[in-house]
Amino acid sequence: MRMKLAGLAVLVSSLSASLVAAPAAEAAAKPTLRYGAKGKYVKYVQERLRALHYAPGKADGKYGTDLRFAVLAFQKVNGLAPNGTVGRRTWAALARPKAPARIVSGGAANRVEISKKRQLVVVYKGGRVQLITHTSTGSGKRYCHQGRCEVARTPSGNFRVHRKINGWRHAPLGDLYKPVYFYRGYALHGSPSVPLYPASHGCARLPMRHTADLLFRIVPIGTAVYVR
Repeated sequence: MRMKLAGLAVLVSSLSASLVAAPAAEAAAKPTLRYGAKGKYVKYVQERLRALHYAPGKADGKYGTDLRFAVLAFQKVNGLAPNGTVGRRTWAALARPKAPARIVSGGAANRVEISKKRQLVVVYKGGRVQLITHTSTGSGKRYCHQGRCEVARTPSGNFRVHRKINGWRHAPLGDLYKPVYFYRGYALHGSPSVPLYPASHGCARLPMRHTADLLFRIVPIGTAVYVR
């Protein structure tokens, strides 16, 4: 009896090791994908990220800007260095993806979470993730405009969407594409520049145009916005 149990334990251990090793082995067999790549593997990544509620754009097998931003967001959610390259570790994470960490507990079912620490925006509908995207929030640097100097900070707190503009808004501090305002003049908005570090005057910048279009469409006025 003991011999049978011992044999069973060895079998279970062997199977567990095989299951853990499988994604790594599969990942090693796939090509490394970078911006500009083309083909079936790129299309697979586009379809996979779309299914996981990122915004990789059209599944056309071309590694462009939309896919790069989606990969950056995915890598951050999965604890990987965001470099936009789909290598062995990113392939393995695509096989066993993590859910984004929530920044609030007990929040509204329909909400937007802006994480300044992770530089991520997550949109929830009915408590379910609808969109995960990279963002760039307030730089924390001092700036001056028309004789008034301030520090570029994205305010933390609990807010609600109170205004939306379907198009460009040419504001004193820059152009905002489809801004979704959540506190005074602070908004989530599309921008041609969304670096990997906090760089804005205080708004939460979003990738152009697919991501900004999608967020504008799925976030109505009145939606709760949590910034931490």
